[in-house]
Amino acid sequence: MIRTMIGPLLHGILALSDGAKNPRLNPDTITGSVTLFTLLMAIAVIVGVVTKKLKLPYTVALVLAGLFIAIMKQAPSGTELSPDLVFFIILPPVLFRAGLLIDVENLKRHWVPVAVMTCVGTLLTTFVVGLVLRWFLSPDIISSNVVWVAAFMIGAMVSPTDPVSVMPIIRSIPLPKPVRTVIEGESLFNDGIAVVLFFILYGALFMPIQSTGGGLGPNQSQPVITADTAEHRHTIQGTDVSMSHGQKHGAVVDIWAGILKFLGHTGIGLCIGAIMGWGAVCLMRWANDPVLENTITVVLAYGAFLVSDIWHVSGVASVIVAGIFVGVLRWSKDNAKESERTIIPFWESIDYIMNSLIFLIVGFELQFIGVDQLLDSTVIMASIAIFLAMQVARAIVVYPSGYLLGTWSPRGGTVIMWSGLRGCVTLALVLVLPDNIDGSPDQLKQFVLPVVFGVVLLTLILQATTMRPMISLLGLPTDPKDA
Repeated sequence: MIRTMIGPLLHGILALSDGAKNPRLNPDTITGSVTLFTLLMAIAVIVGVVTKKLKLPYTVALVLAGLFIAIMKQAPSGTELSPDLVFFIILPPVLFRAGLLIDVENLKRHWVPVAVMTCVGTLLTTFVVGLVLRWFLSPDIISSNVVWVAAFMIGAMVSPTDPVSVMPIIRSIPLPKPVRTVIEGESLFNDGIAVVLFFILYGALFMPIQSTGGGLGPNQSQPVITADTAEHRHTIQGTDVSMSHGQKHGAVVDIWAGILKFLGHTGIGLCIGAIMGWGAVCLMRWANDPVLENTITVVLAYGAFLVSDIWHVSGVASVIVAGIFVGVLRWSKDNAKESERTIIPFWESIDYIMNSLIFLIVGFELQFIGVDQLLDSTVIMASIAIFLAMQVARAIVVYPSGYLLGTWSPRGGTVIMWSGLRGCVTLALVLVLPDNIDGSPDQLKQFVLPVVFGVVLLTLILQATTMRPMISLLGLPTDPKDA
């Protein structure tokens, strides 16, 4: 039966991988987009059925399926990963669903360790990874003038644990409530800090002060962004970075200004999410119709992110708070139970679809990066070094925090340390880097892209597959008092 299903599926992939031969299969058309979506979901369904039977992590199996198709060079056209795909299509429903179902009482009870892991963990990971990566950045890749800025920028890029990667794994494993709350809270809230830090360093790297003579290559004193990236504004998650062609002024990195900007953007994002969440709850109570209420929550999830983006503030904070508002205030008392029975499976289904799409596309990305680049000896060593640096940084934060705060035992701390999966957020940030500098290919991006992809694969394949055996080996109890 599986063979009869896979045969036509592979034929469809072959057809879509060259959509130019058949306009109806071109992903740039509506028909082609629907065909592509159907094909990807068909792959996800088959992978889901197989993983249920074999009891394998679903997300890891999807990545492996995508890698297999990419190695065969049959990834459908139109499946390239992009920052807009991640931030504007995938993240809003995933974050909203997480905010909707998060245990707010436990989050309030354990907000201090969540804040420590979110703030200190992100900053320390950025620092440690930057220290290690510095020695892989040769003068051929980046000028010595700005090599430390580039190293810490990449450290910020890989510092956020990814909610899209973490949530499906954690939900499938029984864990003590404090441990689960900290893992979920960290993956939800550290994106904003990491992205703002990344763009502060990004601005320092790509808009250096003239007087420093800084550049991106060994012979570049005044880097100029080509027309490919001219006037391109990055406003993702409330961070505004402009690059203008031929600009002769630079950007002074003011750390305190960056911190104040982050706090202001996050605060405004929280307010937007709270106002829109409260308004949505009022509409849901007035509608008193479970099906209409589901539609309202979809508009809320994407609307909160888009409104925040228009205002150049944190869309992540806005969506999470909107989800929490709906989850806490609930719905009309007359139909609360019926609405809850409807809305939770509805958002579980959306979450499943989004996870299926993004993890397949992560696997497909290998075809666009190139197997040869990923298997380069320097890339492999750099990926392993960054992976180990991330674990060291997490251990430095996790174990002392557990001891000082008394929230988790060393066994619980080990699970928290090993749960730091990376995924689409990190890949989206590396894709933000410009392709061309001064009319030539950007050597930094050409080096960093396969390295970061290798790091993401290591966390998804190595850490995700060993989480459940590790918990069994540690004998971690489910009673929060024993965690």
